[in-house]
Amino acid sequence: MSTQSTLEPIRIGVIGVGQIGKSHLEKYSKLAGAQVVAVADLNQNEAQRVADEQNIAHVYSDFRELLKRSDIDAVDVCLHNNYHRPVTVAGLEAGKHVYCEKPMAGSYRDALTMWETAQKCGKKLHIQIANIYETSTRVAKQLIEEGQLGEVYHARSVGLRRRGRPFVDGYGTPTFVQKQHSGGGALYDMGVYHIATMLHLLGNPNVERISGQTYQKTGMDEARRAQSGYDVEELGLGFVRFEGDLTLDIVEAWAAHQADLGAPCLLGSEGGIRLEPFTLYKNMGDLQMDCAVDLKSAAYRWSNVHQMGDIYDSSQAHWIAALQGRVELLPTARYALNTSLISQGIYFSSQQRRELTAEEVLEASKAIDVAV
Repeated sequence: MSTQSTLEPIRIGVIGVGQIGKSHLEKYSKLAGAQVVAVADLNQNEAQRVADEQNIAHVYSDFRELLKRSDIDAVDVCLHNNYHRPVTVAGLEAGKHVYCEKPMAGSYRDALTMWETAQKCGKKLHIQIANIYETSTRVAKQLIEEGQLGEVYHARSVGLRRRGRPFVDGYGTPTFVQKQHSGGGALYDMGVYHIATMLHLLGNPNVERISGQTYQKTGMDEARRAQSGYDVEELGLGFVRFEGDLTLDIVEAWAAHQADLGAPCLLGSEGGIRLEPFTLYKNMGDLQMDCAVDLKSAAYRWSNVHQMGDIYDSSQAHWIAALQGRVELLPTARYALNTSLISQGIYFSSQQRRELTAEEVLEASKAIDVAV
């Protein structure tokens, strides 16, 4: 069922109609406040097919032609990671607000350029970080802000697939595992969701130092290996020191011979949280309490008592609500920028076998030169 809005719909152009673009279009079709008026893709036949299916009037093979339209308020960039910066910058400079898929870019330098361009142009930049709209994350944020955990001093970001590498394990296309298109592997594909969620919960602290290691060790079908051009990591490990004594450790696996690597969690002086399954840990005198939380009742009360409506229902719903002026946009671009710093810091640390400062990561990070 579509959400209801009495405001004028936001007119959107979607750039890229592959797997992710199709997913975004499906979500927009359920939002009354969104109207997709054009799509662009190098594969114009596929773009036309998708447009016909979604009743979208205008189709382009060159995204620059889409950006020339004066009836578009915002564009949604659904391309591979290394193409995010040039297309996002072009969209911002064309006077459009920009929604961009995660990760923010293929390098920290490119992500920083996107952020700085959005500030210069006075346009909103929103990055897809789906996990921060989950009820568990919203409840955790509320508990932290209420002081239930006291001083939060450590967090853990965890993601595990037993055998879930794109293409080589049976789904997706080879471009997902080629550095020239994707920039990275497990950290950029799924790790960004988990790291950015922790940054959101921690208040997006300033990064001081990063260390890490990446691996590509798990065997794969040799025919798929040959076809894929696989040159990215399947496992990323990291440790981040923020200002003060706040820390974060990271484990992100596309493929690992384990059933469990632990759960995302936060440690505080007065309590702790495990996100999966959601548990609040507290002490009361001599009692240790592991508290189950009714997440469904929280979501019900947000909707029916506090009447928040759809403003935090999903990344797309929040984006539309922010563009309509119904809510302040969460600082997802700042979360994603910090996540990019951490991710590339792990790559550099693995290569150099040492801990790096945030300044060293910025100095070493380069813009990625791609044709668009």
